[in-house]
Amino acid sequence: MLTGLCTLRVSASVASSMPRPSFAEHYDAAALEARARTRRRLRHRHLPQGAPTSPALANLACYQMDARLAGAAGAVGANYTRYADDLAFSGDAELARRAQRFEVLIAAIAIEEGFRVNHRKIRVMRQGQTQRLVGLATNERANVPRAVRERIEAILTNVVRHGLESQNRERDPQFLQSLHARVAWIEHVTPAHARKLRRLLAACEAATPPARVPTG
Repeated sequence: MLTGLCTLRVSASVASSMPRPSFAEHYDAAALEARARTRRRLRHRHLPQGAPTSPALANLACYQMDARLAGAAGAVGANYTRYADDLAFSGDAELARRAQRFEVLIAAIAIEEGFRVNHRKIRVMRQGQTQRLVGLATNERANVPRAVRERIEAILTNVVRHGLESQNRERDPQFLQSLHARVAWIEHVTPAHARKLRRLLAACEAATPPARVPTG
């Protein structure tokens, strides 16, 4: 029952809407086989990307690892947090002194639990530098970096002054919705910083003509 709720099978009508092979792909046996393999996989039940069930499944899969990593962190007076596949350990001078050996221990636990560690993404961020996790500055408390807020404010201001298309350089049909999402993200982290952005976003909507669908 759980598998049925968390997986889906792509219908034939949706699979048939996949883009046709390019001219070059018609003469590339490996590319054609890859397309055929993808279509076969989509016709069978599989985990969709970005489903709302994904975090719960990830938590179930990581439960044993989380327990062991939390215990390892507690042994050196640190705190362990995880967001999806990003692991973070926060501590004081004791963790800093043991950072190198602690890194080896963490990697060993993750591997024993069936996961792979991307060693290129491991960072030791000390108090005197900007500490960032999942796009947030976390030195004193979680906060959206000022450069990010200022960038979004500049985009919104330019939309009010020059129109939506002046900033939509990728011609994204969901560009206004993406601005809503970015402002909502900032509002979720630091509501005070989002007040001005909300006013600018309202002005953007007022200045943007509604979409029209031709009929007849």
